[in-house]
Amino acid sequence: MFTRLLLTSLLLISAQTQAGICTREYAPVCGQLPQHTQTFSNRCMMKDAGATWLSDGECPSSRAQAKAKNITLTVAGHDVACIAAAPMRCLQVKEGKGQKWLNFYSPIEGFTFTPGVEYVLLVRATPIENPPTDSSDTRFELVRVVSRKPVQ
Repeated sequence: MFTRLLLTSLLLISAQTQAGICTREYAPVCGQLPQHTQTFSNRCMMKDAGATWLSDGECPSSRAQAKAKNITLTVAGHDVACIAAAPMRCLQVKEGKGQKWLNFYSPIEGFTFTPGVEYVLLVRATPIENPPTDSSDTRFELVRVVSRKPVQ
């Protein structure tokens, strides 16, 4: 009787593994999919997704490997009402030689906006690894004010 129960249990476990049923244990592994690497909860989940094993543990973050870069922002002489996690005021910016004004939801550390003045700024954009859900994934810091001019 015990042997029969044991064999039935083994067959059931074997069938579940083949059907792609995985446990919910968290034993992270890094796997390679055709276009990118991804962290999976465990080896079973990785195999079920058709990925190949690269290493135990979480995959290195591509954002952590990304480098900070300097960008040029033109800041309009007025801000606008906008909504992010809550209603707020957004700067209007053009990046580089962009032609269209866009809402800029993040603060620029070291920069104080003055209404009625249009700015051209050199800003360092640094990727943030694992940002909070309701925050930007980039930190912006003023390098220098390239120019400023009054506008109507």
